[in-house]
Amino acid sequence: MTPIRSSIIDWGLALAAIYSFTTPNPVESIWSVWLLRLVLRWFWWQEQPGILLICVITPFFEIHTTVLEANRYDLTLNELFAETGRQTFWLASFGFFSVISAFRWLLSRNPYIIPSPEALRKAASNTSQIKLLVAYVVLTVAAAMLDPLIPWGSGLHQLETYFGASSQVILVAIGIHFWLTKQRPILITAFFILLVVASFYSYFSEWRVPFTLLFITLLTSIKSFGPKQALTIVPIIVPALALVLIWQSIKGEYREFLSQGQRTQAVLVDRNTALNKFQDLTVAAIKTGFVNDPVIASTYRRAGYLEYFSATLKKVPESIPFENGTLLGESLQYSLIPRIINPNKGFKDDKVKVERYTDYFFGYNSFSSFSLGHYCEAYIDWGKVGMMLHLAMYGILGALLLRITYCRFETINPLLFSGLTWVILQPWGTFQQDMVTVSGTLTWGTFCHLALFGPIYSTINSWFRENALQQP
Repeated sequence: MTPIRSSIIDWGLALAAIYSFTTPNPVESIWSVWLLRLVLRWFWWQEQPGILLICVITPFFEIHTTVLEANRYDLTLNELFAETGRQTFWLASFGFFSVISAFRWLLSRNPYIIPSPEALRKAASNTSQIKLLVAYVVLTVAAAMLDPLIPWGSGLHQLETYFGASSQVILVAIGIHFWLTKQRPILITAFFILLVVASFYSYFSEWRVPFTLLFITLLTSIKSFGPKQALTIVPIIVPALALVLIWQSIKGEYREFLSQGQRTQAVLVDRNTALNKFQDLTVAAIKTGFVNDPVIASTYRRAGYLEYFSATLKKVPESIPFENGTLLGESLQYSLIPRIINPNKGFKDDKVKVERYTDYFFGYNSFSSFSLGHYCEAYIDWGKVGMMLHLAMYGILGALLLRITYCRFETINPLLFSGLTWVILQPWGTFQQDMVTVSGTLTWGTFCHLALFGPIYSTINSWFRENALQQP
């Protein structure tokens, strides 16, 4: 695995480090620049899909965007989050460093579990693009047929969710295949646009998935990064950033419309009605100007997730003692016992936990979701030092999941293996999700994709007639 070397990025980060001296948070800014360079050096590899890169850079931005927010408004971190902002930043950032260091350490001992560029190119040349598209359509239709059979809130609802994610395995394979072969660009462009439009029929920002997978798979074709490669990425980044701002300006009203004002995160209107509403709100946002200070401020706050962690430090351990693993135990008990076995366990309400450990009170709010994040929960359980050990183990868990995936599908098509790596590890790459969500998604997602859905992937693999994950 050879890291990408880029003078453009090196110079850009060097200039950012120099500029950091002029900001209200120079030490934190310089540290963030250095840590970003380390992440890129460790996880951005030549001619490799950016799956692991996205998994580690996502929590990086969820933590370090707060520094950008504070610098933009000429505030120190302690002014942005009174009294505890700076301490929160360093706890979160060192915790992140613990995660990626442990992950990198174990991964470096098993480098063979990553398909080589040669294996990916061989698989792409021997796999039919049409078969990939047909496989995606079949899995998507099957998931749509399963949806009305399992009501929302049922003990089997998560099974439907994980089966729906199986189509992302094929999407990753389609993306890698396209960037390595460049076959049928008009067809693939139309396919991508259709995916983006369809993704707006969601309570959450599912439109990010097509853009993320397009970016991840594009990196498979990059051996070095210069002006030409930068221009290739711009058509992906600019529309994605525009959608981020538009979504921030309309999501409250759009979510209320989708749920029809009920206290639920379920979509209660049909697809055409929802997409027409989304179009109307988008046009209105563009006409009135969606790039404004309130939208930018909310985007900063949405991208950075230190607010509740900072508030927690004011109460733990001063008012509430460290839980010594009780919080982790409760989370695992909730997430690992399926609803079909314990139908009376109730529904998850993140606001209860946030209100308990902070001074925030949200009241009756059905259109927003709140979470302390599993880094914060590790601090509540173990304190500063214990939190670092906990997160190092979390990093090791990520590498173990990658190895387990390899052991289960050692001989599968490398394109499918890359897709499986994505659907299994993507929930791991987060700072903001709480331990109930993370542990539940990782445990049951891994079980479903590696065991329950294994015969499906094996059947698809046989159909593609490309069965070697051997390193040349």
